[in-house]
Amino acid sequence: MSDRSTLDEMRDAVMASRLTQIAAVFETEQDARESVSALTTTAHIDAQQITLIDPQDSDFGRKIEDDSNKLGKHMWRAHLWLGAFGLALGLAVAWALVNFGPQLTQNNPLFTYIAMISPGIFVGLFVAGLISLRPDRSEIIDTVRHALRRKHYAVVVNLRKNQSAAKISELLSHRSHKVVEAIS
Repeated sequence: MSDRSTLDEMRDAVMASRLTQIAAVFETEQDARESVSALTTTAHIDAQQITLIDPQDSDFGRKIEDDSNKLGKHMWRAHLWLGAFGLALGLAVAWALVNFGPQLTQNNPLFTYIAMISPGIFVGLFVAGLISLRPDRSEIIDTVRHALRRKHYAVVVNLRKNQSAAKISELLSHRSHKVVEAIS
């Protein structure tokens, strides 16, 4: 068993494939259409999961991102929950310092709470931003944008549960010179 297949098996075990998006770049429309046909027949991928983007498509961003409202809600929830978690953590640390900490923190409870809550909220919101703006998504978008500028075609596949990203990537790589994956 190769290291690549072991890595793919571990990734499939940890992450749900229904959240994976794969993009492939093709030099000709014929190669792209043949790959789409191979995906639907060989890999049993539904046509609704596959998007073919041609070089003249000016609105490819909507085809790559399934639902921008869903993305916005995810970002909102992440900031709300992790900001609240940072606030709670800051409050807990400040409470512990005011009740059991050094004399300086016990004598100045207001400043202790301010000093602990502020970084707690900041760190929570910072982590939420890191979760929301993932660089692996940028790789797919940049790859497709670069392909379209060079007058190449792109195929984007949104996987569902129990569909192997490794098998789909391997199938696409037969005709494509670039295949990228990301967790969507």
